[in-house]
Amino acid sequence: MARMTGVVYITLNGQKKRSEGDASLKVGGKIREQIKDANGPCGLATKEVVGGEVKFTLRHGSDEDVVALQQLEDVTVLFETDSGQRYLVASAGTVGEVELKGNKVEVTMAGNPAELV
Repeated sequence: MARMTGVVYITLNGQKKRSEGDASLKVGGKIREQIKDANGPCGLATKEVVGGEVKFTLRHGSDEDVVALQQLEDVTVLFETDSGQRYLVASAGTVGEVELKGNKVEVTMAGNPAELV
């Protein structure tokens, strides 16, 4: 029987973060679209290649610099599930605005397409 994912862990450049367990991952890679002709569907074609994206929420503490999180570049992000799968997003950086809301920090990072490691 398959092990089901319940919690996700986030690691940035080898440092495990105090993340909440509900992070999300868009793996990126080839985005395809269906090609049709007069007879109907005839195959798939690559529309574009997009990078991977990880969204996560951290618990804020005195050792977490929100300004530094906003300025992250060339980071290796590890998205690890409690069911045993690990996805690596290389050359990642912070996209959008980092928001400190109460005791939580919301972060979105994007980089190369995710790889199962």
